Amino acid sequence: MIISHKHKFVFIKTRKTAGSTLEQILRPCLGEDDILTGSTRDGTPPLNCKPDQDGHRVPKIPEGYMSFSIERNPWDKVVSSYYWHKKIKSMAFGDWDFERYVLYSGMLPTDWHSYQGCDTVYKYEEMEAMYMSLMYHYNLDFNLELIYTTRLKSDIREIADYRELHTPKTKDWVAHLFAREIERFGYEF
Repeated sequence: MIISHKHKFVFIKTRKTAGSTLEQILRPCLGEDDILTGSTRDGTPPLNCKPDQDGHRVPKIPEGYMSFSIERNPWDKVVSSYYWHKKIKSMAFGDWDFERYVLYSGMLPTDWHSYQGCDTVYKYEEMEAMYMSLMYHYNLDFNLELIYTTRLKSDIREIADYRELHTPKTKDWVAHLFAREIERFGYEF
C-alpha cells in the first residue's frame, strides 16, 4: 500500500498482481511524509510505517486524493497464488496438488472488496500502459526500464501458462468465486 501525500494518490495493493514490484519502482518517487508498507520478504523497505505492516489493508482515502489498484485474470492469479503458498507455506501446502489447493485451501486471492472505492483499477495484463498513465497523471519520474526489469517473485512459478494446470473443476470454481471480476474486466479462460 502507498499513501503519497506528495502526489496525492493512494495505491491499494491486491494479492498476486505485481503490487510489490510497483511499490519498489515507485519508492524513489515518494516524498518524505509518504507511507509505503513495503515488504521485508520482497526487499522493499517500509516508509513511515512498521516493518511488515499489512500491505494489503485498505486505508481511508484522504479527501482530494485519487486511488488506484490492480486486478489480474483470476485463473492466472490463482496459479500464481498456488505457487506462492507452496513456497512460503510449504509445511501446509508443499505436497498439495493444484486442484486440492483451489478447491480446499481457502486461500484464493479474491480482492473484489479491496478496490471497490478506487478511482481506477488497472489490469495486470496492461502493465506498461498503467505505468505510463501513472507517470502522466501523477508527474512521477522513474526509469521506464524498471517496468521491464523489476520482477519480484517471478521465479516461483514452475508453469507459465495457467491453462496447463487448471482442470474442469478448478476452472469452474474460479469462474464462480471471481464472477464479478470476470464480468467487470471481461476476463476469459
